[in-house]
Amino acid sequence: MAKVYAIDNDWGSKEMERIHVLSEDLELQRILEKNHDLLPGDQIDPESPRQWLLIKREMPVPDPGTGLSRWSIDFLFVDQDAVPTFVECKRFADTRARREIIGQMIEYAANGHRYWDKELLRDCAEKSLKGGRTLELALTELQGPDCDLPDEFFGRIQQNLREGQLRLIFFLEDAPPELMSVVDFLNKQMERSEVLLVEARQYRSEGRHVIVPTLFGYTEEARLVKRSITITTIASRKKWDEASYFADAEAKLGEQAGPLRSLYDLLKAEDFGLNWGSGQKSGSFNPIAWDISHRSFISVYSNGWLTLKLEDLPDRCKEKLKSLAENKLGFEVRPELKYPTYFVSAWGNKVEELVSGLVRIVEELRASEEFSGPAEQ
Repeated sequence: MAKVYAIDNDWGSKEMERIHVLSEDLELQRILEKNHDLLPGDQIDPESPRQWLLIKREMPVPDPGTGLSRWSIDFLFVDQDAVPTFVECKRFADTRARREIIGQMIEYAANGHRYWDKELLRDCAEKSLKGGRTLELALTELQGPDCDLPDEFFGRIQQNLREGQLRLIFFLEDAPPELMSVVDFLNKQMERSEVLLVEARQYRSEGRHVIVPTLFGYTEEARLVKRSITITTIASRKKWDEASYFADAEAKLGEQAGPLRSLYDLLKAEDFGLNWGSGQKSGSFNPIAWDISHRSFISVYSNGWLTLKLEDLPDRCKEKLKSLAENKLGFEVRPELKYPTYFVSAWGNKVEELVSGLVRIVEELRASEEFSGPAEQ
């Protein structure tokens, strides 16, 4: 077993103490509930790391005979491709992890579509959100602004459950060899479903708690089995224009599409350059002041999302745009987000203030002493 060392400020090392879990609830489930990335999405899919949305902790499973909730899954997550992910947490000392829990997980996988429909899944997900986040915002964080609408996304989850396109994960502090062998075997045999084991070893040193998640069960042989069966259709990029953009917006948003048209018309009247996006699911228009920056200030998507392109802009533009968002529009600009995103319900009544603010930013930059003509690419 490899040891883990902490390095102090003098470059000395101290071996960290291995912790063995005593409380499954406190030391596995609650930690995972607050730290979803302990399910190592980058190890599951290095080319497209998995991101997680919690549907529910302790997801109830009805008894087929009575219809009453008899069992529960520790966690039901979903990734950005709407793949349901069942997670069971077990201590190493709990020998059920070797036997009955495997059978339970396979039974859940086989019958999940009988237990839950998209309405129930959506309701559970909304109740699991923290900090006043909306489901629409959670989906943009999961998929990006070119995201599914909630009804479409949860319909895809229901379809994946029906087709057995899902993922089973055993989350343990230590992986017993016999369970690793069973997981490896099942993962090679199950064509559409993934069966994985995450070993989350825990260490402690001088008040510091460290968890090291390691994935087992996804050998290259198992990956090849799934690639040969699962056909993923990659939609080609689409070139949007005014007609297709607003047709899509009206279909998705109905009356809420009005502010998108107002914003577009006002920006066009102010002589902003307007580029059209190439999203697979939603169109976007992107206002640009070419002599200030070749990157757009914002992107406005046909599904109602507006993104501040802070990461793409020169510093001279970035701070002014952030100030406009916070001080004039009343948006919360979270510092950890490179592209803060807001739904039309948050900005639709502030279109004129947004446009006048963008115009003012451009005028101030053009009048500044450091302005010297067209910006570099």
